[in-house]
Amino acid sequence: MADTAMAYLDESGDLGWKLDLPYLNGGSSRHFVIAIAIGMNTSYRRIGKVVDDLHELQNWTSVKEKKWGTIKSDTVRGKFCQLAAKEIATNPEIKVLVAVYHKETAPDFLRSVDVRAMHPDETEADLIKLEMKYKGRAHLVYAMMVAEILADHLPPMDTFTYCPDELNEGHRALDHILTYRLLLQQQRNLTIKRVDRKAPMQRGLDFADMCAGAVFEAYERKDHRYLDVISPYIVIKDFTNIKSVEQSVGNGTPFTYAAAPVTKVA
Repeated sequence: MADTAMAYLDESGDLGWKLDLPYLNGGSSRHFVIAIAIGMNTSYRRIGKVVDDLHELQNWTSVKEKKWGTIKSDTVRGKFCQLAAKEIATNPEIKVLVAVYHKETAPDFLRSVDVRAMHPDETEADLIKLEMKYKGRAHLVYAMMVAEILADHLPPMDTFTYCPDELNEGHRALDHILTYRLLLQQQRNLTIKRVDRKAPMQRGLDFADMCAGAVFEAYERKDHRYLDVISPYIVIKDFTNIKSVEQSVGNGTPFTYAAAPVTKVA
């Protein structure tokens, strides 16, 4: 049993709900993907080392972090996936969990909307009431996805430390929902700690960002080249549907969803 674990959280896609326009052309992404890169005991150091190796291979000298969205080369993206797959395959103390959400299937109560754009003729008082109705729901979705996949796949341990990216630095919904799901509902004997992003953690966050990006390409753009490389070594939990159906990610690989979202386990 692992005594401790350190997890890096990053995502691909956005938390917007402008679904009437194309993504990146005035509209929001249709999918939202969260990757959780977990290193048991001291193996968390190996997670950032993968990104260091990519920098070295590409002769990147800038200290500025590299993100999936800023790496335009298909070759470099593929190289990261190869490095990540090799590290995960050879190190049983590293796990990558990925949660996927299809926003077009979301019920209204989970949606975050631009109420001022939707209700241009409402009074200021009514607009404030509508904004309060939807406030924070995007972060609630994020927190619930993270808590559910960890509840299913986090092995027993004494202490779990996690570092969220800047998207959740100022929001504490994740802290509360993790405590409720893991400690109260599952009654784990576990200490949960949160650490905010600092420079030494950036490579680990970059690793999670790139894993999320590889999965996002398959779901959002039906480009499965990157997912094909890493899919045997990661866990994907899809929160799309609530009834049993079979769908694919664009390459014919079946993903099964049921009343409680099911996982695709390597």
